[in-house]
Amino acid sequence: MKAIFSDSIRLWRNKWFYLSGVFTAFLLWLDLGADVNLLRYSEKEEIVRLMTEILSGKGNLLSLPLLSVLPCSASVCKEMSTGAARYAVFYCGYGRYVLSKITAILLSALLSQFAGVMLFGGIISWAAGFPVLAPAPLVAQRLLVASCFAMSGNISALLTKDIVSAYAIPVVFVFALSMFRWRFFFDATYMDPMMWLSAEGIAIPFSILSFLLLTAISLLLTTWEVRNYV
Repeated sequence: MKAIFSDSIRLWRNKWFYLSGVFTAFLLWLDLGADVNLLRYSEKEEIVRLMTEILSGKGNLLSLPLLSVLPCSASVCKEMSTGAARYAVFYCGYGRYVLSKITAILLSALLSQFAGVMLFGGIISWAAGFPVLAPAPLVAQRLLVASCFAMSGNISALLTKDIVSAYAIPVVFVFALSMFRWRFFFDATYMDPMMWLSAEGIAIPFSILSFLLLTAISLLLTTWEVRNYV
């Protein structure tokens, strides 16, 4: 069991895991803009509304995909390129290695985003002078979408055999999808990445199905690539 989750244990020594959480809080705070001045004089309901707008706003269009993949999504491709994967597989076996990697990728995205949102909430609470928490469904939906991006980063890196693709392709894909939606498919709300963060209507089942599909593809592709490489 320890071998299976060894990458998850090492996650706590990954500087990019912590930086992703800090950057998440920092960028969310920047998205407040001039509304920062309203925090000290606003009611709790108004501040929660502001947090909801920030957590599902356009500022997440590029930052969320990048910050979701930053901690760990390129790890499999990186270990294959350096040869470390061969020794790891020899030590723990194919199945345990793949499961450990997929688990680490998911946990890195989930925990770094959760830490970032909690840190953002703590800063908001300090500025407002009283505790303020973001709506739980909105936070859960953000974590689900972040997991989708993390899986897509792993898939991108393995398909292209390029570590940079793990970071670039999810960001480019989200930006392109948003542009196509607003220019050519205005009624296709499911194509809007910001709709995925809303935790309303079709967003929840669409995100769940996307997560299951991307996780399955990531698991199968990782297994295929590792078996062909080692």
